[in-house]
Amino acid sequence: MIAVLGLLGWSAASASAAPNLLAQWTLDEGAGQVAGDASGHGSTGQLGASTAPDGADPDWIPGHDGGSALAFDGTSYVSVPDTGLLEPQQIGVEAWVRRAGSPGRWRYVLSKGSLQCDRSAYGLYSGFGGGMAFYVSSQAQYTISPEVPSSIVWDGAWHHIIGSYDGDSVRLWIDGSQVGTGTPVSMAIAYTNGSKGIYIGTYRGSCNLGFNGAIDDVAVWDDRPADATTGLVIDPVPDTPTTIAVAGGSSGTPPGTTKAVPRGCLRVTLSRRTIPVRRKTKLVATVRRDGQRVAGVRVVVSGKGVTTTGARTNHKGTTKISVRARKAGRLKVQVRGQRAGCPAPTVRAR
Repeated sequence: MIAVLGLLGWSAASASAAPNLLAQWTLDEGAGQVAGDASGHGSTGQLGASTAPDGADPDWIPGHDGGSALAFDGTSYVSVPDTGLLEPQQIGVEAWVRRAGSPGRWRYVLSKGSLQCDRSAYGLYSGFGGGMAFYVSSQAQYTISPEVPSSIVWDGAWHHIIGSYDGDSVRLWIDGSQVGTGTPVSMAIAYTNGSKGIYIGTYRGSCNLGFNGAIDDVAVWDDRPADATTGLVIDPVPDTPTTIAVAGGSSGTPPGTTKAVPRGCLRVTLSRRTIPVRRKTKLVATVRRDGQRVAGVRVVVSGKGVTTTGARTNHKGTTKISVRARKAGRLKVQVRGQRAGCPAPTVRAR
């Protein structure tokens, strides 16, 4: 069933070439610990943390097309061993998903690799608005497709999702209709950052971002999808980020180098500028470089008589910092290794 849908939903990159199916997990086994790869390339998935039943196993349920599917609870997953076959520079990921109500932000249907609690090489996930989006990442940034609204995708029915990067734009389709017009970008997908395995139903780095809902018929391709098969375009969630700079973290590029991030200083904005003395208080800091939010940089608070826990920014360039000041005064908030040019903000303890 999914092979037919994939061929209907995808077009050749040229008149003589059809898209190549790299992996296909139909999830039609209905029982057991294995999710077989129907593509013939041998990327067999394993349910849970071991070959024996355990608490990380998703549950077998009826699928969207009469076969079976898997239900995930936010802690369960399917793991697929690393293979270079699943690392093309043009990529497409498709899946059927079902859930009533949003699973929340950044809940992964599929992740390829992980770098701390930052990003995958490519990921199909619930996005910033809790709907559904697709992204790819380079050494310098990750670029996100327009996001389909939660009310359209998480309505309790099965929906067919395709996310792609064709070398020119990152796009998303739902049930054959494109969401927005894509996010233009031309970059090399970075497959050398962090771990490299594939997970269905979660992201596993220094944080676990598990999906709670049903997944069926997952596939990975090496080519781009066709134009929307229905001719319809769905309005995306407004004002969600589409390009986010990252602060290095690759195996070959230290954080803070000009190769890893665009030029410009790191600017910090704060949720509040005044805190009470002798009381632990949470500050929310957002870091931007040239207007783009920056993930993976450490924000610290300094000052005499201050107890603080510095923290790294997450996917959306924000972090929560716990601060306690023993006496009144001004505290400085900085990014470690921040360049000159963006003044460090201050917080008054009183």
